[in-house]
Amino acid sequence: MHFRISILFLLFSVQLFGQDYALKEAQIRDGYNTYLLSSSAFVDKDRFVWYATNRDGDFYRFDGKNKLRYQFYKNENSYGDSFYICNNAWIQDHKNNIWAAELDKAYIITPDKLLVERIQYPSEKLSSKSFIAKDEVNNLWISNGSRFLIKITPDRQVIRVTHPLLNDKNEIEIIKVLDNGRIIAKSGYNIFYVDTKGIHFSANIHTIDKAINSEFAIFENGKIVAENSSGYYKYNNSSYKYVYLKELNIQLFNYPYEENCLLGNCNWSNSTLIADSKFLVTDNSSLFINQIDKKTNQITTTDTLHFKKQISIANNKLHSNFIWISAYDELYKLLIIPNNFKRILQSDDKQYSTRGIVSDSKNNLYIGTYEGLYKQENNKKPVPFLVKGEKNGAYDILILEKNDSILWGSQEYSSLKKINLTTHTKKEIGLPKGFKIEYMKEKSPDELWMGSNKGMYVFSKKTETISPFNENGYFLGTVPVLGFIEAKDGKKWFATRQGLFLKEKGKDFINYQKLNPTFNFKDLLTLHEDDRGNLWMSTGAKGIIFLDPKTNRFKNLTQSDGLSNNTVCGILESKEAMWFSTYYGLTRFDKKEGFFALYYKEDGLSDNEFNVRSSYKKDENTFYFGGLNGIIEFNPANIKLRGKHPHTIFLYSSTYFSNERNKNVTDYLSLHKKTISLPYNKNYFSAVFSINELFYIEKNTYLYKIEGLRNEWIDAGTSGLVELPSLPPGDYVLRVKGKDAKGIETLNEIKINLHVEQIFYKTPFFIILIALLVIGSIIYFFFRRNRRQKRIFEREKEIKELKSSALRAQMNPHFVFNILNNMQSVLILKGEAEANKYFGAFSKLFRQTLDISRQELITLKSEIEYLNNYLLLNNLQLNDELEYSVNVQNSVGDTSTIFLPGMLIQPFVENAILHGLSPKQDKKLTIDFSMEEGYLVVIVEDNGIGRTMATENTLHKKEAHKSWATTIVNERINIMNYRHNTTKAVILKIDDLEKNGNPCGTRVTLKLQQPME
Repeated sequence: MHFRISILFLLFSVQLFGQDYALKEAQIRDGYNTYLLSSSAFVDKDRFVWYATNRDGDFYRFDGKNKLRYQFYKNENSYGDSFYICNNAWIQDHKNNIWAAELDKAYIITPDKLLVERIQYPSEKLSSKSFIAKDEVNNLWISNGSRFLIKITPDRQVIRVTHPLLNDKNEIEIIKVLDNGRIIAKSGYNIFYVDTKGIHFSANIHTIDKAINSEFAIFENGKIVAENSSGYYKYNNSSYKYVYLKELNIQLFNYPYEENCLLGNCNWSNSTLIADSKFLVTDNSSLFINQIDKKTNQITTTDTLHFKKQISIANNKLHSNFIWISAYDELYKLLIIPNNFKRILQSDDKQYSTRGIVSDSKNNLYIGTYEGLYKQENNKKPVPFLVKGEKNGAYDILILEKNDSILWGSQEYSSLKKINLTTHTKKEIGLPKGFKIEYMKEKSPDELWMGSNKGMYVFSKKTETISPFNENGYFLGTVPVLGFIEAKDGKKWFATRQGLFLKEKGKDFINYQKLNPTFNFKDLLTLHEDDRGNLWMSTGAKGIIFLDPKTNRFKNLTQSDGLSNNTVCGILESKEAMWFSTYYGLTRFDKKEGFFALYYKEDGLSDNEFNVRSSYKKDENTFYFGGLNGIIEFNPANIKLRGKHPHTIFLYSSTYFSNERNKNVTDYLSLHKKTISLPYNKNYFSAVFSINELFYIEKNTYLYKIEGLRNEWIDAGTSGLVELPSLPPGDYVLRVKGKDAKGIETLNEIKINLHVEQIFYKTPFFIILIALLVIGSIIYFFFRRNRRQKRIFEREKEIKELKSSALRAQMNPHFVFNILNNMQSVLILKGEAEANKYFGAFSKLFRQTLDISRQELITLKSEIEYLNNYLLLNNLQLNDELEYSVNVQNSVGDTSTIFLPGMLIQPFVENAILHGLSPKQDKKLTIDFSMEEGYLVVIVEDNGIGRTMATENTLHKKEAHKSWATTIVNERINIMNYRHNTTKAVILKIDDLEKNGNPCGTRVTLKLQQPME
């Protein structure tokens, strides 16, 4: 039947005749683009579309929603008249440049540079047709209405190439580039082929078959009719001649001329496309869609589309079922729906929701629906199977007995029917109230397995009763059972609402989760055991579960892994793959490679939504899945596989502020892997992306992630626009990917490096500079303060030392004063002899005093020697009444290595003699030296009258003697302790000694800190 459809009735999308194809208008015209198309569309390797306008040298690249203009003439007034560029006058070279060939020139477009160049060549202009082709070494060959071809080398040298047979008035015309890359040309009845060496004559058609007219068409051998054959083909039931040319492995066809030339003067070679057994032919403003039958060599027009203007068609060879149709003012896209899937039980005015599917030994197919039972005989159209007493009965699960005479079927899962297929009669079998059949399978010739909402049951065909499944006294209970498998190893597995249950021989039923605690899946719908003994389970919302019972290893496969939908209805297995019907699409899972391929209505399915338990495997070559709109039948080996990621994402444009150009700029197509540097106060960036899935482009979605700022993927919607309005300072990587209408991610990601400058006072350089200034200021402040404090300290030290020296100096006159008083007494009381002896001791002591007064520290040895001389002198004065001793303990060690301040001990010895011992008859004085915890301990002890009585005696004297020595010593001790901040350098302690409550002397303890070794 030949349908004629006017494009006037087509708006933006149409699906016709069993969903064999879909048509949409591509929105290329807007208020900024009013130019008419002046070319056929050209589809490049990335599947984007190029077209020329009616202004010479003016081209557009169209990615489905964005148009990018390429201009040769920059001056608007320089445009000339445009030459129509047909579909064969476009080509993409080995460098991805786009060529558009006219009769005397070609434009070369470099896409990523927005550059259009022009190259000119000679032309005889014997016709208005041009054709460009590429040979195996990337030479370009152009036919341009001349008796020669133009050869353009990869370095763009222009060479005229001819042949001795090209000397008449007939031009040479390239008419076909075969799938193997061979270039075929003709001139009149002569056929040539072109290669890197030039033009070669092949044959004259009249010498082969004079029935072939001069306007013949060429196709690859076996592309339209039977391979390696010559004869006649039928076009709409009329016969036309074709011949096989072995040398070039091609077939030549006469045009199907009818009255008034049904197809006009169309050139089949240049205005036809073959897509998925569909043969598309353009004629002026019409597109003829034909069906090819190679077995009968017949071409039948099934549909015709009529447009308002003359059209041409183009496609990408790798995606031949996606056709672009260009008219003078519009661009359309046509998708040929693949016929890999045979759609059964289809109707234009009604949908049949199918459930059970079975076949008998004669290959008759029985289909259960909610509209009744249907039967398909010998691949004919299914017809209702009439059952006496039943009208539009509902059927769910079907079980056909091996004798092909009895069919068991559940009705809405709540009752059971027994259909006699021979007599067309039925018997309804009652089930307990509330009992619902979820699963049925033949157990034996006399019994059926029956999973229900109340557990696992067995149905007896003889007694037509049900009983709970009992094995060795064990029952499953009332767990709802939706699937069951008796595995190859004898184990029984049950898919239930409460999870997976296992029954082993001699053991009770057990929830598998108890054996494998991490297996926490419930709501299992179906079960399947594959050829290796692994289990596959479908779920109501969690996708597919794979389980290896031998290792207890399992894996959950969901939409995020590539499954079409997480509600899986049915499972079938082919040699190479697992097939899953879902609530949205059909999924093929490759068992070896582990990747998913997805199929939807646009791939030939009758509907995207399938029904649970509506799947059937008749044999290895015939699979069935049922859904809301009939069932599909297919041979899994014949299904074309698509890659895991069939589409690619591209950058269309990016907008940002350029520091180099000091303005907002828009870059197109590529950023050349550079880092975009943004000022801190112009920190915005936007980019537009596109996916090369151009038919359902409005359903493509985009996601982006900003590494360095946010780690999660952000949904950018369907526009392809990603805007980053206010990025904080830092370094980022913008990652963008896409998903097509089926949710399949793109093969690649786009990565853009972004750097946002820091405000000057937050830049590392400025911060370091400020830090250095602050640190320098602090250092300068502390340095200056330390210098000032050092000077203060040094001055204080000088003052203290001067004061200490002065105090020592005060000791000398004090000491001399006391000695001279004693000498006066000796001269008066003891005579000259004693005085001479006294003077000798005095002179020796006086020299020592002078030496000591000049030194800050003296050795303990010198101090002991000085004290002995002082005690000797005082003993002479006291008529040898003084009993004294100077003792050095072993803890002291070498007295020459221990230092102490000079004349520090002598004042205490003097006070002991003068105030404590003088009034007494029995005079004893001891001086002990020892070391204790880093201190030199000096103990001066006397048996005098004590400090209290000595003070009273002093007060009763007429001329009281003030003891300057004690005052001076205390001041010296304070000075020495001032120099040590943490510990005392000198510790002084004076104890009054008593015996029976009476004073019996004084003990002075002096501790002098020694330096650490």
